[in-house]
Amino acid sequence: MSLHRLWAILRKEFRHIWRDKRTLFLVTLSPAIMLFTFAYLFALETQQVRVGVWDADQSALSRQFIVRLTADGKFIRAANLTGYDSIYRELQSGAIHLALVIPPHFEAQFLAGERAPLQAIVDGSDPVNASQTIARLRERAVAFSAREGGDARAPLIEVATQAWYNRELDSKFSMVPGLLPIVLILPSLAFALALTREKELGSFETLATTPIRASEYLLGKLLPYIAFGLLSALVAVAVAILWFHVPLRGAPLDLLAFILLYLFASLGETMFIANLLTSQGTAMRVILLIFFIPSFFMTGIILPIDTRSGIAQIAAFFLPATQFVVMTRGVFLKAMDLPALWLQATYLLALGAVPTLLSWLTFKKQVDY
Repeated sequence: MSLHRLWAILRKEFRHIWRDKRTLFLVTLSPAIMLFTFAYLFALETQQVRVGVWDADQSALSRQFIVRLTADGKFIRAANLTGYDSIYRELQSGAIHLALVIPPHFEAQFLAGERAPLQAIVDGSDPVNASQTIARLRERAVAFSAREGGDARAPLIEVATQAWYNRELDSKFSMVPGLLPIVLILPSLAFALALTREKELGSFETLATTPIRASEYLLGKLLPYIAFGLLSALVAVAVAILWFHVPLRGAPLDLLAFILLYLFASLGETMFIANLLTSQGTAMRVILLIFFIPSFFMTGIILPIDTRSGIAQIAAFFLPATQFVVMTRGVFLKAMDLPALWLQATYLLALGAVPTLLSWLTFKKQVDY
């Protein structure tokens, strides 16, 4: 690889982005503007709730309550908990959505006609689903109490709730970090337009006559958009923190590393797709169809990923936003770090590396008409 030729491409691309005000706007300020707009628009709901149970009573009534709660599959018993330390670990990792604590003497108090308390701890990083989960749990507690001989108007089971990571269940705290993957698709769109523009306008044919290599050309194209994408991400994060007051509980350096991995993954996939296209119009439609629209509804930003649909799971598997949503909400609200999110980080690294390698292997210094 020639560093001189690589530098020539890098300098050319940085100059183009800086001089083309539309492209500069697209890769710097537009993600923050979209984040500001979309954060007020979206808030939807859930399907299944993974429940962790800490049964300190170990009575027939407590076991019967859990069986009734999970009978229809809306609540799924996903973990057996032994204390608040295990609740913290399971909620932070996302293994459960709800921790149900059944205290000692639950059965004795219920049979004596006294109020039998239950504690429900929900993951407040997804406030819409948390609110629905609490409401659904209370409904089932009332129904169980009435079925076991209590009065539905004054149920004997009292559910005390607590939301971790977002005590007030403010929807913006969940939606704003969740929308970062969406708004950061715009640098990918600009990247696709840049790659296809040279083919469409004929300037790529001039480059093809030079001794430039595939690795030099592709890296020279990729690195400036990662740099400007990082700049746009920092502006969007500033909007999230300063305007929406979303708390950043994790380390800023961890968030920065995750943003770079996401940009590498999304731009890597974009580069591979754009290498197969020859017009800007087609590139725009393809990127919007493949990344932008599916990322709203199939990556867990608004609704949980539908595990009952094979197509939905396959689509989510190839979308970088699927992992980045977990990362942004984890860093902002749960103070999760790189060791806690190593699996998602490795996945994004692979999603970027494999398409980049394929782009290099399939790169041709000619335009097929």
